[in-house]
Amino acid sequence: MDKVQYSTSVKDINQNYVEAQYAVRGLVPSTAAKIQEEIKNGKQYPFESITELNIGNPQTFGQKPISFNRSILASMLDPSILQHQSEDVQRRVKHYCDKIGFQIGAYSQSPGYPVVREAIANFIQKRDGTLEKPNINDILLTDGASAGITLMFNLLLKDNKDGVMIPIPQYPLYSAVITQCGAQQIPYYLVEEKGWSAEQTELEAQYEKAKQNGITPKILVCINPGNPTGQVFDKKSIVEMIQFASEKKIVIFADEVYQENIYVENKKFISFRKVALELNLNVEIYSFHSISKGITGECGLRGGYMEITTKVDPDVHFQIHKSKTVMLCSNTIGQLMTGLMVTPPTKEEGCNDLTIQQYNEECRALFSSLQRRAAIVTQFLNETKGVSCQPIEGAMYAFPKIELSEKFIQFAKEQNQEPDVVYCLDLLKETGLVVVPGSGFLQYPGTYHFRMTILILPEERLLAKMKIFKEWHETYMSKFQ
Repeated sequence: MDKVQYSTSVKDINQNYVEAQYAVRGLVPSTAAKIQEEIKNGKQYPFESITELNIGNPQTFGQKPISFNRSILASMLDPSILQHQSEDVQRRVKHYCDKIGFQIGAYSQSPGYPVVREAIANFIQKRDGTLEKPNINDILLTDGASAGITLMFNLLLKDNKDGVMIPIPQYPLYSAVITQCGAQQIPYYLVEEKGWSAEQTELEAQYEKAKQNGITPKILVCINPGNPTGQVFDKKSIVEMIQFASEKKIVIFADEVYQENIYVENKKFISFRKVALELNLNVEIYSFHSISKGITGECGLRGGYMEITTKVDPDVHFQIHKSKTVMLCSNTIGQLMTGLMVTPPTKEEGCNDLTIQQYNEECRALFSSLQRRAAIVTQFLNETKGVSCQPIEGAMYAFPKIELSEKFIQFAKEQNQEPDVVYCLDLLKETGLVVVPGSGFLQYPGTYHFRMTILILPEERLLAKMKIFKEWHETYMSKFQ
């Protein structure tokens, strides 16, 4: 049979895209998908189905959406049901319709609906407790935080001499898009033993090393709360990073999508914007938020925003908006949900006590459950022999360290795989648990980790899965002593 001749082969496409890797949906998750298909077709495994712990996707585990938000969104999509909704839902729908009508199937302005951007500006000012309120022209609505981050990387990174300082471990979006842009990663290692802290000396050392290698550091990525590490930066750390960026004249990307997900009483979310305003330094900051995480958990609706947090060159400001217009606008359903995320029902709006109470109870129940699940995962991991995990202060993940013997490492080398990849693949094949190897997030040389979500519901099921993991790990590793 003649070989099919294609017009385009993989060597004909942009090689930066070929080289980019995204571990969250990489080898282990793709293997899991194949196994799930085999189970459907009758193949026997030691488990009935896979458990996807590889991605922070709350509703896939049964997390319920906030009913007030969904009622408004449903009524915007189908006005015929509005008459059956509560007065408070009808009032909010009227508020939106007075600004945009029911035409959410039409394009919005490229930066997004002004009514939503105004709501975000109010939210940011209230969150930070500042006199300064953001200008809505500094807020752009995006298809999740990832779209805003990608937009800004494409705009700011010119060639292979430009570098981005990323925390290690990092969220693989960053390494993937940096590679697609043809730029360079400049790793700065978080200190695991100090609760994944960012150290000033490490920032300085990696900056100087990059400069000596002919790379120009242009962007400092700060993820707070951390993904995959779950740490929450204190004010001192944020001050040091802002001072560093100001001194070196590099841009800060403040990835703050988990700002609602803080579970420890001795930590609270502090935005980079708030600290920058207090310091009054000349520093350029872009911050990013999303409806995918927090309490909202609406990943599939793809909504979020980016804020041009500090003053930038007007010509650069124009280019940001121009770049956004190329994609016309972000999806309007995601835009509306972003507005709903930042605008809970209040008495000032005219909402009755029952609506406010129900909304608050739903949010409290979701948060309390996340808090308990973070504690369950931390406890089980630290009770497992050969596994240690820093406290999950925030976000939705654990990033435990696993001790692998030299015998196991040699076993992995014989398979031409990273040791943590072999570990995670065997965990999948024997238990159905899908986690992501730490090498996909990058990690300190000579250490091995994996990332797992804390999102399994109900909590009894999470307990059962953690017991399965503990028993498997201790039995599995005993073979390589």
